[in-house]
Amino acid sequence: MVRIFKHYIPFSLVFVGLFEACVFFSSVPIARYINKYDVNQFNGFFYTEFIYTLIVILSIAAAGLYSRHLRENLRGVVFRVILVLTFVFFVMSFLFYLHPALFTARTSFIYALMITGGTLIITRTFLFFFINQEFFKKQIIVYGAGKKASHLNELRRKSDTRNIKLVGFIPIEGQEVVVGENQLVDLPSGLFSYISVNKIDEIVVAIDDRRKNFAVDEVLECRVKGIEIIDISTFFERQTGRIKLHALHPSNLIFSDGFIQGGLDLYIKRVFDVSASLLLLLLTWPVMLITAFAIMFESGFKGTIFYRQIRVGLFNKNFEVFKFRSMSMDAEKNGAQFAQTSDPRVTKVGDVIRKFRIDELPQLYNVLIGDMSFVGPRPERPEFVKDLSETIKYYEIRHYVKPGITGWAQICYPYGATEADTRNKLEYDLYYMKNYSIFLDIMILLQTIQVVIWRQGSR
Repeated sequence: MVRIFKHYIPFSLVFVGLFEACVFFSSVPIARYINKYDVNQFNGFFYTEFIYTLIVILSIAAAGLYSRHLRENLRGVVFRVILVLTFVFFVMSFLFYLHPALFTARTSFIYALMITGGTLIITRTFLFFFINQEFFKKQIIVYGAGKKASHLNELRRKSDTRNIKLVGFIPIEGQEVVVGENQLVDLPSGLFSYISVNKIDEIVVAIDDRRKNFAVDEVLECRVKGIEIIDISTFFERQTGRIKLHALHPSNLIFSDGFIQGGLDLYIKRVFDVSASLLLLLLTWPVMLITAFAIMFESGFKGTIFYRQIRVGLFNKNFEVFKFRSMSMDAEKNGAQFAQTSDPRVTKVGDVIRKFRIDELPQLYNVLIGDMSFVGPRPERPEFVKDLSETIKYYEIRHYVKPGITGWAQICYPYGATEADTRNKLEYDLYYMKNYSIFLDIMILLQTIQVVIWRQGSR
């Protein structure tokens, strides 16, 4: 993993991203060379190359091809590549129409697009077939075999274990052993000797009670001799993109290098929120107009277009959120409740706009007036917050930042309607809060596009 602006990204994706960027940048002069009529075309600032590369990279990210959690098979990946090329074709054609000097010959652009498509197919095929090979995996051993350590066996997604190989668990004398006996390792000649012989790259410290028989000297010896040491909380954060509550201790939050949002960060985030909201309003106002008419038409021009609801925002202050009405007028006659799969309260128009998240668009107004951010934890209703705060530890922490229209939890986890779902989403929210940067906001915004297109987690 590589940490960029406090966000963990698999090294394989960083390497592929840099390689692809270089190829995309080079594809423009190569295309001009192939097209002899355009070989003398040159601009001193390489603005064509920069614009083309930027559009392709952003399109790839928006299609989810830089997502660590992508689960598509090779056919699905190829479909996304075709979608990227189609989008780049239309965007660059529009820019070419506005500014013909980008490409003096249309065939040069086609050649560049062909090089881009070929590169994407090759790199994605390489990732698909070779990324899970043992050669690329880091050998890790867990110091501890108790309850905390046993949670490593819960890693199920391929993306969470793609770059690691778990060798085994080291039991601590006098502490409970929870993992299976077949997973335990013996240290006949000491910790560092075992690590040297078995070529271990990293030790994950997962001890239930560090006051009991923690071999500090042995672990320290490994550290000063070049072996990576990491605690289980940071390990989960790095591998899964979430802060696991069962491995979390208050000291992890207090002494961490995250959860810092100073004046400049808040100012940059506010500028980002307003800019992104205005841009989205400019792009989606026709869709919003059609949606409003469809809602009124379906209800016989009776009832309301918008749905107002009280949500909990920054510092536990309530505010009124705006959404397009997607349910019948009497949807909550029996009180507040989570939306369910195939919810009978949802109207026909509501079913469509919920699948494509169109019902969320009026919340741009909440962002513009400052009640919400574009990116952040989803705001919850006071009725649910009261109960969840009593049953889920650290739940209140999510109210120390503004809620958002989209968020890290929304792109990483499907819609949640249970307490367990809420707990899992909180772990992603805590990761976002701890590792916030404008870079992460942009990544979330881009990946939200593929969540909407593929209708992931809608209900």
